[in-house]
Amino acid sequence: MPARLLLAPDAFPKKCFVLYQHIFGEGPSYPDDGFFYVGVTTRSWQKRWAEHRRAIETGSPLLFHRKLREEMSAGRVTYIHHKVMAVTDDIERLYATEEWLVEGHWHDERRLNMIPGGKSGLRYLRENGMLVERMVPLPDERDRLIESWLREHPRKGLPAPWVSEKWRDDAWAVAQICGRDDRLSVEQVRAIRELASVHPAQTIAERIGARNGEQVQRVIDGETYTRVT
Repeated sequence: MPARLLLAPDAFPKKCFVLYQHIFGEGPSYPDDGFFYVGVTTRSWQKRWAEHRRAIETGSPLLFHRKLREEMSAGRVTYIHHKVMAVTDDIERLYATEEWLVEGHWHDERRLNMIPGGKSGLRYLRENGMLVERMVPLPDERDRLIESWLREHPRKGLPAPWVSEKWRDDAWAVAQICGRDDRLSVEQVRAIRELASVHPAQTIAERIGARNGEQVQRVIDGETYTRVT
């Protein structure tokens, strides 16, 4: 969370976004190795969690809700852990982080997100007819759209997310990662890595035209653009 919001809570923006993670499991998997779900909400994580709990109790077919319901019924849940991973008014940055987190765990059997994160998830909803072209749903509304689809197509199920296959193609993945507005180009990422041994992040940002030093530092630390070689 930006320090200014902690020091001056009255300045908290009217519309901010929370990146959260719910983790559950039993025994030694606590607190990091259980099943997990990553999401973004415009409310507090507590309100969003209350909505998830109601959906779990009322038979929601979403993978996260179904898995937690099954594990609880089998007596295999000894903890439910919550993480607030970011609070910001920059939805673009938050969507990019959510996308990176979900994509990075796409083949992890503990991952309970059913679609790609961030803007890739919105594109998936449009490509599969769950979202009209001009509609931009709030982050909280994505689950509702998926649930409606699953209830209307109980035998068909959710279409296989395109990212599960296409992200294996490095060239395609790099084009997606670097091809959007406000993202670094392949040349900029390579320049950051070359300059990192002699220049600080802020200086590199100014030289290559990056958004700021933080964006450059995340590349240097290996947190972003790892598919670019």
